Amino acid sequence: MRESKKYLQSNRIYTKSHLSTSFFLVTFFLFLIFILPTCAVNAQEAYDQYAPIFYFEGQEECFPVDVEYHINNAILYEFLNNGNNEIDSSIDSNKLANYSSETYEFYFLDNKLGTINDDNIINDYQEKKGSYNYNIYTNVVDISLDTTVVQYWMFYAFNNGDLNRHEGDWELVQIVFNNNEPSQVMYSQHHSGQKARWDQVDKTGLHPHVYVAYGSHANYFRSYSGMIGIASDHVGSNGFILTPEQYTLVSMQNMSWLEFRGLWGEIQAEEDIFLGQSGPNGPKYRQEGMMWNTPLEWGLSLSQLDSNVLLLEWFLYNFFIIFILITIVSISIFIVKRIKQLKDKGFGKRYFSILYIDGFNLKSIGNMLFILGIIIAIFALFQPWYLVSASVNSDSYTTEGLVDIILIDGIQGISVNIPKSNGPVPLGSAMIPFSILIGIGLLITIIKTFGIQTSNVLGKSYLKQGIKLMIPIIVIIIAIIAISTMTTDIVNGEIADSEITTIFQDISSSPLGGITQKSISTADQTIEIQWGLQLGGFLLLLSGIICFIGGIIERKAAKEFF
Repeated sequence: MRESKKYLQSNRIYTKSHLSTSFFLVTFFLFLIFILPTCAVNAQEAYDQYAPIFYFEGQEECFPVDVEYHINNAILYEFLNNGNNEIDSSIDSNKLANYSSETYEFYFLDNKLGTINDDNIINDYQEKKGSYNYNIYTNVVDISLDTTVVQYWMFYAFNNGDLNRHEGDWELVQIVFNNNEPSQVMYSQHHSGQKARWDQVDKTGLHPHVYVAYGSHANYFRSYSGMIGIASDHVGSNGFILTPEQYTLVSMQNMSWLEFRGLWGEIQAEEDIFLGQSGPNGPKYRQEGMMWNTPLEWGLSLSQLDSNVLLLEWFLYNFFIIFILITIVSISIFIVKRIKQLKDKGFGKRYFSILYIDGFNLKSIGNMLFILGIIIAIFALFQPWYLVSASVNSDSYTTEGLVDIILIDGIQGISVNIPKSNGPVPLGSAMIPFSILIGIGLLITIIKTFGIQTSNVLGKSYLKQGIKLMIPIIVIIIAIIAISTMTTDIVNGEIADSEITTIFQDISSSPLGGITQKSISTADQTIEIQWGLQLGGFLLLLSGIICFIGGIIERKAAKEFF
């Protein structure tokens, strides 16, 4: 009897355990059958539901294209210091998979139709783009059970940016999903990028807007962004709009060309790599593979979209329009005041009070000094204001004398170049219309001398204009002084103690001008830097000082003109 009870008890335990195990197995298989496919479908559907809308600047000529366009026109080379070695003149997608190890990192696909020194590739693409799809390549990375990254990769036939110019271009837009809901978006920009919360992104429905910079194809969150920074990207929504209905989504998972370890464009010299003139790595090897293998980590390392910076970018983008509107309002108020004055007192016999010059007296001297200041300022607008030049001597390349690397003037704004063995290479520019702004300011000041009754009011106008003329050069000098501090804040470790940092320190300590020479041991280079305020800068300062002094003298005169 006891044995029977013992048997029944053990049988119940076995049965309960067996049922628990069976329940677990059934639940597990139901999960495999129903839940997992649902998750996979959701991830796949995300491609379509959240596919970006791309807004291109009006001048853009290259758009996302099937990589076969590049491969079909390419010859595979190996880069060597003593000349490139042709590997395969009939390369195809399947063959590229054979070049996946580190041995092949200096192999490259050279588009045989052109070079970075001409527009042949761009022109050919324009002719043939109708024969190729607008392709957007997709990839999904499951970070954890509740976090997924959906990537959209774009390939462009040619990168025609101010910052760099090279064959082939890979760019990325990725969306991070937490619990199947979009939480963050990351856009690639040159060698880095920018991240934003999902609620910060411009969207049409669930489709995020991507504003693509002209030539460089850097991706931005607003159509007025891109002006801040050395790249000085030109972004807008005034050109072609590429919607999800117009392009084809292509999964990258089974693409043999994805394994290619080399560069997707020509490279002719070692310096091309850091000058941005070599082709880029493919998606799997971009930024040492971080964008592909650890996309969330890459995305979180990017700078966060800032509303204050957006406001500044909007202001810079619309600065000229704002300036013109303020000018129109200012002149309109001036006209209203002068109309009232005409009815009450008239304008005087010489109309423009700046022309009251009648002998050697304070009133006349003040006016003559202001006229002289204006003439000098106009001449200064067409001369260089500040210049930093450099020469490089190394085993890799040597420049022929000093090359202008930073030039500030009234016409070009701020231009940045990098010294290269065959001459300076444009790195970026900020086309700030100094000459137009200063010119309009001078014109308004002259117009506002119309009908001024007293030298006290006229002198006050001269004082303001004198300060305005000096401000650009004062700002430049302050920026040069601050270079050393900014460099120390940006770099650290061995770089902070390197010869490069001491160069910035030398420049900061003598902002008006100087010369220094350093040996860069890590690069086996000798660099000579020469910098200083140029003729235009001195003249602009002089014109401001003369106008300021003229204003003081004019106020001292304390005369009524009529």
